[in-house]
This record gives sequence, C-alpha cells and structure tokens, in this order.
Amino acid sequence: MKRKEFYALGIMSGTSLDGLDFSLIRSDGLNYVKIIKNEYYKFSLKIREELSSLIKFSDLNKSISSYDIFKKTNIKFSNYVNKKIQFFFSNLNLNRQKPDLIGFHGNTIVHNPKKKISIQLGDPFFIAKKTNTPVVVNFRNRDINMSGQGAPLVPVYHKAIFAKSKKKIIVVNIGGISNYSFLDGKNKVLASDIGPGNTLIDRFCIEKFNKLFDRNGLLASKGKIDYNLVSRWVNKRIFHTKNPISFDIKNFKYSEFCQENKKKNEDLLRTLTFFSAKLISDLQYKIDAKIDYWIFTGGGTKNPILMGDIKDLLGEKNVFLSDEFGFDSGFIESCAFAFISIRTLKKLPSAFPKTTGCKKKNICGNLFKP
Repeated sequence: MKRKEFYALGIMSGTSLDGLDFSLIRSDGLNYVKIIKNEYYKFSLKIREELSSLIKFSDLNKSISSYDIFKKTNIKFSNYVNKKIQFFFSNLNLNRQKPDLIGFHGNTIVHNPKKKISIQLGDPFFIAKKTNTPVVVNFRNRDINMSGQGAPLVPVYHKAIFAKSKKKIIVVNIGGISNYSFLDGKNKVLASDIGPGNTLIDRFCIEKFNKLFDRNGLLASKGKIDYNLVSRWVNKRIFHTKNPISFDIKNFKYSEFCQENKKKNEDLLRTLTFFSAKLISDLQYKIDAKIDYWIFTGGGTKNPILMGDIKDLLGEKNVFLSDEFGFDSGFIESCAFAFISIRTLKKLPSAFPKTTGCKKKNICGNLFKP
C-alpha cells in the first residue's frame, strides 16, 4: 500500500538575504498539513556579503553557473546549509520525525522567465549525500520551460491551508518581492507577483542608514509621504503588465526609485514604504470579487508602518496575519516548499496556468537521491 503522508523539511532563503527558514511538516501533499517544527538561522555578515556580491555580479540576461565566483560561493553556501541541516536534525527525534525528503529552494541569483533562466544557489547532490535524504530542487525551471513565469509557486500551499473556509481570500506575501494568491472560496486560484515588497526599502536602509532593514519602521516613521512621487512610480509600465507575472529584484533599479536627491532620506524611505503598500492595496481594484479576508505573510508583516499603510488603504477589519489562522507568517514559504516537495514525490502538479501563466499544469522540482 502506498504511503499517503510524508515528513518533509522545507528550506527557504529569500531575496532579503537575511537567513534560512527551516520548516518540518507532515503532509499528504493535498489537504492535510501538520507543522512539526520551524527554525530560523540568521546569515553571518560574511555569507550575506558573498551572496549580495554574487547577485550584483550576475546579469538578468545570462546564466552565471559557469563562472568561478558562482562555483566558489555555491560550495560555501552548500556547506553552510548542510551544517544547519545537521544541527536541525540533532534536535529531532529521528526515529519518529526524520524527513523523508528535503525541499530545498536555495537562494535565487538570477530569475528571468523571458530568457528561460532561473538559477538558485545550492548543490542538491552534496546535500542529499551528506544528509542521506532525497532532495527536491529546481522548482521553477520546468514551469519556465512550459512558458510559465516560474513564480509564484506557493499558491498551491495557500489553497491547502486557507481554502477550507470557503471564503473569498487574498493571501499576500511581503518578502523582497510581494506576491498574492486569490482563493475564490470554491476551487479557483489566481496568483501573481505584485512588485517590490521589502527590496527597495531594505536597499535604501543599507545605502543611506547603514542598516540592513527598517526595524519596526522607526526610520520611515520620521518621514513624510510624497504622494506625487508614489503616483509616478505606480504608473510605471512594469506594474501594468498582464498577470500572472514574476519579478526579480533586479527589475527594480535602485537609481529609478531611490535617488531623489532633493528629498530627506526619511521622507524618501517613508514614500517607498507607502509605495509598497499602495501596490498591494490596488489589488482590490483588479480582483473582481468582494474579499472576505486579506491574509498577510512574510517579513514585511513585521514593519508596523507598512502594515499600518495597508490597513488604512484596505480597511482594518478585513486585514489579518496568517498567525491568526495558526500559521506563522515568517515560515509560510519554507512550509510551502516542504509541501511542494511532497507533491513532487507523488507526481502532483504545483504550477498552473492561472498562477504562473504556464501552458498546462506541471510538476515542480527535480528529485535527487543520496
């Protein structure tokens, strides 16, 4: 008899380059999800700088996997991930909870669906061998090769954990890039990337304040919003492309948004924060339905200024964090890639025409055995 449920470890490193999210779940890859353990491992400054340098070195129009800088960083990153996996395993009851497989997203270096390129750091052969556990990677490439955007992939997980309510729900993830899933309360799911979530805010904080991010929105709270500037940004062509679409952080050039030299730094940061909120809130005019719940996840939920803007624009009554539904907002994506890896093992699709724009639904990821 075939097994219905599996233990899977999801590992996610997002565009914010802050660290690794680990999530161990038990799931059937369909409707049952039990979260066993979540852990966050912060990157050292050295690793963060190496990843950042590699991303800056890369080009949206080229594959960089043959370059020495990629190979060297890939080895270091894979060793680092393996050490964290071994540490994570050491705190489990491996007789009962050892993962059947690992869903390892890796760190995205280049993502350009038009050029059919999506490259993530991380060596699956090495990880599988060192952990003696099958590893699922390359979640985006098959979809891209089927004319999809390769993102967002998390909607299939959003549906599994939130669609049971039969309500009309928009789930918004605010990471480096913001993206959404629309659940119509029946069986329909729409999805797309939205725009820069935290990426411009974080970059501005690094460049102007020597801070990795705006902790608790304290820096932005000292500034004033330039609504004319927000209007100009919102009307950029890139934000009016037919959905679904996916973005790379390089799609949002720092010079186009963050070099308004006549403005105080606090004012420009406050304006960037409101801009991210505005792009998200404008979904209410693009989705032809009355939304019962707006559910938010991701690192951006920890910025009270950003979330305050969103609540003001949407109406506070309908805005929730995923935590209020029993799912930690900081680990939705790592749980999702654990869930998707189980679907890959069971040969179930995770990308669909209405979520990634692919020609037909497809199985995401390649399985590497020890």
